Amino acid sequence: MKRILFLYVCLMTAMLSFAHDFEVGGIYYWITSSSAPYTVAVTYKGTSYSEYSNEYTGSVTIPEKVTYNGKTYSVTYIGWSAFRECSGLTSITIPNSVTSISSDAFDGTAWYDNQPNGLVYAGKVAYKYKGAMPENTAIVLEEGTTEIADEAFYNCSGLTSITIPNSVTSIGMEAFSGCTGLTSIEIPNSVTRIGGEAFSGCTGLASVTIPNSVIYLGGTFRGCSGLTSVNIPNSVTVIDLRTFEDCSSLTSITIPSSVTIIGQFAFSGCSSLTSITIPNSVTSIGDGAFKDCSGLTSITIPNSVTSIGNYAFNGCSGMKEIISYINKPIYIYSNCWRGVDKSIPLYVPAGTKEKYQSTDGWKEFTNIIEFGGDAIEPTEEGMEVDMTLLPDQMDLNGMVVGDTYYVLDADNGDGADSENGCVVIITTTTDGAIDGIAGKDVSDASVKAAFKGIIFMVPAGTGTISINAETLGTSSLKVKIGSQAAQAFQLAERATVQIPYNVAEPTYVYIYAGTGIQAARSVGAARAAAAENSVKVYSYKWEPADPTGINSVDNSQSATGNEAGDWYTIDGRKLSGKPAQKGIYIVNGRKVAVK
Repeated sequence: MKRILFLYVCLMTAMLSFAHDFEVGGIYYWITSSSAPYTVAVTYKGTSYSEYSNEYTGSVTIPEKVTYNGKTYSVTYIGWSAFRECSGLTSITIPNSVTSISSDAFDGTAWYDNQPNGLVYAGKVAYKYKGAMPENTAIVLEEGTTEIADEAFYNCSGLTSITIPNSVTSIGMEAFSGCTGLTSIEIPNSVTRIGGEAFSGCTGLASVTIPNSVIYLGGTFRGCSGLTSVNIPNSVTVIDLRTFEDCSSLTSITIPSSVTIIGQFAFSGCSSLTSITIPNSVTSIGDGAFKDCSGLTSITIPNSVTSIGNYAFNGCSGMKEIISYINKPIYIYSNCWRGVDKSIPLYVPAGTKEKYQSTDGWKEFTNIIEFGGDAIEPTEEGMEVDMTLLPDQMDLNGMVVGDTYYVLDADNGDGADSENGCVVIITTTTDGAIDGIAGKDVSDASVKAAFKGIIFMVPAGTGTISINAETLGTSSLKVKIGSQAAQAFQLAERATVQIPYNVAEPTYVYIYAGTGIQAARSVGAARAAAAENSVKVYSYKWEPADPTGINSVDNSQSATGNEAGDWYTIDGRKLSGKPAQKGIYIVNGRKVAVK
């Protein structure tokens, strides 16, 4: 980031040079490239434009090339204040080699003052709109125009449309800044440079497509409060300082995989932005990059990110989930997440939870959930999973999240639906397929190949599984516990089904979509989606059976495990019979050791 800013400052410093390098034929030049191809810019005499007065008078003809000290230079640029206040300059001839002109190069000259109101050209450059622009003005640039100069249409609120020919290669800094009447613009593929804040304050601009020739954006659309969509091409590598700041109507944006840097305040104040995925090419997220994006509910951070700046997500009060793929959590300031609820899920790679819990900037989050890995385990006290917390930005086709394994085929429409707070399962799994994988570890490749749905695990003992779901079309909700026969449910409306379980060892439970008979729906429930075939799962939970009510145990009557009667685990869960697993159990009010 610092290197790019350094290079940019160097370029601007060169363009704002304070002294000429040589003079030929009464024209002053400074060298912009001292290695082939050699180039120069026209400038003023001395170290300041005001040091000499009227160094240029009458008619001036700028050559395409100039020779100095044995080197021939192409004249490509007319620099900052080059002819400024040269009141005696009456005419200027500019060669085709000049492709760029500074915004104030001709201020205070007789040549410019004598130009009629309207768009003034300087050679092939659309230099400046002179005078007050009438309302509802449409501009068609001349064929052959090479550049729209800095501030060319600055604050021209009457501009409603502009046609830019394919000959234009550069749009200068603040070229259209403050053009509040401009609603759309087509930028041709010939444009390779869009200057800083080129469209800033264009509050009427609703959409824009950036050509696949631009590599850098900086402040370009700052304050475009009406902008709802923008297409960033794969050519862009840097989204720099304040590029989309205060674009308060922007609801979504795709950052291409070519981007390596998201600069300071790049998306700050984009209050309508709801979710954003940062590609695995980005290494740096600058200070305040997403500050005050109050509508942002989800953010995905790739493992490529090595730095996150101060206040990067400050004020993102609507955030509901954070997905971090960073394997080694980086230190960040705690104010990065100021205003973000620290109890929301922070999803982190399997095996990294403890690292996040001990790293500044992350350890403040209280609900850190691991994803990935290749195993799931049951807890002893029960578990409840609410699908509203499941990120739809995550690839869930063979993904462990917490202690649940998801196999959802996004290509077929399966996946998390955060808007409706559910998981949608469209792909069906046959009874034959489920029987073939029942009991296999979720790490087994055949499980992902044969099954689509949700898998979790319950421990040995008895209890109840509750699933809140609905079925659409001919799909049925199917639930299979271990090797037991699958149970099918048709749910005309969203409802909770309860399924008792009784297992002698930790056992997988499978939730999936099967085919069934169309369930009758009430008129009030009819909707366009009713004809679709899918299962929507909103939540599931399992909980152990109610305790036995035993308040004390007679330890003096311990037995060897041959007793008849009802058997319970040591924490009071009733079993289906005498357990095969060694351990201490309760039977007939006594502790019993099974050996």
